[in-house]
Amino acid sequence: LMRTVAALPGDERFGHLPDDVDEDYLSALTGFFTDMDMMGWLDRPVTYTPLQLCSIYAGVIGANACAAALLDRLRCGQGREIHASRIAGGLSAIGALCLKQRGLPPHLDPVPAIYKSTADILAKRRGIEPSELDAYKQAAISDPAKQAWLFQRLYPFMAPYKCSDGEWILPMATFNRRLATGYCAYLGFADDVSAFGIVDRDPYDPASAPFDDRNLALPIGFNFPSSCKVAELFEAKFLEKTALEWEAELEAAGLPCAVIQTWEAWMRDPDARAARIFAEVGGEVQLGRAAWVKSAGEYPDLQPMVDGAAAVARDRAAPPPAATAPPRQRPLEGYVICDFANVIAGPACGRMLAELGATVYKLGPGVPQHGPMVMMVWQAELHQGKHSIILDAKKVEAREVIQRAIKAADVVLVNKMDNQLVSLGLNREALDVANRKAILLQLKSHQGERYTRKSNWNGYDPALQGKTGLMTRFGPHDPAAVAREGAGAGVPNFHGVASCVDYLTGYMAAWAGLAALYSREVRGGEQGDWAVTSLAVCASLTQLTLQRGEPPPSAVGHDATGMTPHKRVFPVAGGRCIYGQAPEAFDMRELAATLSSLESDAAIAHFENALGGALAVPVLTVREIAALCSDGGSKTANFSRKRGESGWEVETWEPTWFCFDGAPLSCARPPAFAGADAPQVLAALGYSPGEVLGLKQSRAVVPTLWYAWGDEPHREPLSSPIPPSDELLKEGLE
Repeated sequence: LMRTVAALPGDERFGHLPDDVDEDYLSALTGFFTDMDMMGWLDRPVTYTPLQLCSIYAGVIGANACAAALLDRLRCGQGREIHASRIAGGLSAIGALCLKQRGLPPHLDPVPAIYKSTADILAKRRGIEPSELDAYKQAAISDPAKQAWLFQRLYPFMAPYKCSDGEWILPMATFNRRLATGYCAYLGFADDVSAFGIVDRDPYDPASAPFDDRNLALPIGFNFPSSCKVAELFEAKFLEKTALEWEAELEAAGLPCAVIQTWEAWMRDPDARAARIFAEVGGEVQLGRAAWVKSAGEYPDLQPMVDGAAAVARDRAAPPPAATAPPRQRPLEGYVICDFANVIAGPACGRMLAELGATVYKLGPGVPQHGPMVMMVWQAELHQGKHSIILDAKKVEAREVIQRAIKAADVVLVNKMDNQLVSLGLNREALDVANRKAILLQLKSHQGERYTRKSNWNGYDPALQGKTGLMTRFGPHDPAAVAREGAGAGVPNFHGVASCVDYLTGYMAAWAGLAALYSREVRGGEQGDWAVTSLAVCASLTQLTLQRGEPPPSAVGHDATGMTPHKRVFPVAGGRCIYGQAPEAFDMRELAATLSSLESDAAIAHFENALGGALAVPVLTVREIAALCSDGGSKTANFSRKRGESGWEVETWEPTWFCFDGAPLSCARPPAFAGADAPQVLAALGYSPGEVLGLKQSRAVVPTLWYAWGDEPHREPLSSPIPPSDELLKEGLE
């Protein structure tokens, strides 16, 4: 029995909210109105979003809880009661935005990706004076084109650029060394970049620290002159061709990018239709399946729901299984996951399976191409519950470790392209030889239910935001002009860096893997499966409530306030905001004037006392709700401190989005530094202490943090020669 609720039963802090409370109240409380706009420091601290993310996330997480409970029921014969909290579901999507961590070596604790104020930028980006930044800021506030220009100078490797046809192309290389160097080489300005003093150095080598503000391996931390130089080179180059020409050419070269378009254009996209990301159902186009498994074969066409139709018949002749044991607190206990994934979506899937009780071996790459922000800082949240080991897959001994792990696995989790799976021996055919019972769980970028020419394209969360229309909802522009002329008529803006698409894709992947596991068990448990989802389908899923029409102009763009003049964000005294829904009979100008003179608590009380018991809530940032919920006073939301054996101290959310039989789950295991669990993982795979020592000495097993083992007092920094990008892509080592 699953109950979808706003807050978990017995919650004293949020229990006053009705379970079916309007989504906008929850978005206001959980930070979706404050932390999604990457340019919010341009004097717009609050921007309304019409996306129903708390409920969408809670729906997928609730499906995962049910699937895990069904798997456990096969073993114990008992059902259970599940609560899926919409508040907790929303908070599960913002772990990277309110994460706190301490204990990383200084060279692995990089410049953050998001700025909340000009003071943030001045503190973290060198080479720009306060007066200069203020001039750029004021220009960007008054002119949308200047915002695009400024965004390019702050994030040159992940900013939209105009092409010869007036449309936007979005390159994606800001977190990845191979892609950053690859873009410079492919577009022909590598020598210009080098002549400007920008280098290509291993960020995991402490000796590279003096170059952190001009290192292609860390482009998000460039000093301002270096960022400007690269942005100017991109800007000039992209004007040479149309956006579609650049997209096809760059993706063919293995360089992820996206033509930015509207949601309406995405719904008409021929490849999205061919892939069945969108399907025709009853004569209308709607979202297709969000995950699929190979054993299902050719899926039938989706059918429309018919009101009053008879329920699908089900054979109840067989008696239910006898209760043989109590349900497990974590229903996936006993299952083993090999997690080869990186960045956010794939690791979020592995973390969720660990929360549900699976043993997750995190197998990291020997030569990481993603920078410490991705591989270390974000993993403070995504490594929770996992056991981490780093392997140099070029060494025979390391490949043997991988094979042993695969033989022990129920699920092999990857976010690799198809050619990379083959080169790494992780494709379905190779798994059938190594462990035919294993589920291959693959996260892709562009794939849908059916394979198309774009199914093996590269991509990241931000690129798919551009491709699927999310970015055109939030930039500073005239919604009518964009609707009439397309994305090129506006200035696109991200809806968060990692809190819109990535986490949802990871959680949908968990659903796909659980569906495949359940199918395997009911078929006898001898043959595995191949389960897939993608960033493209999940970016589309975030917009599911907008399939039949766009929201009003008041809910679109950087000045968005709400769905109607009565249901909106209201400014109050002290620079704060509340969200409320006033009765239609009230004069909005008078109400807004009254609220603007009241402090937040008084404004909320005014809604209740003067507006007939109307509900209002404060608009909080993700850090504010984290601070509010750090005292253990909420059953629904618990932001807590965890300290692992490696000394890494992390503050993030407990997984209260899973609640079985009235008991919300807690963190299964504090996160460990990358590679810190190698001895324990190897022992679990059957290696003797002597063999473990040999693997460490040979460096087939790479030291903790790609630098040194905890028991080594000192050693010279590891050198990490980077092979040419075409070799790396071919071998799939990333």
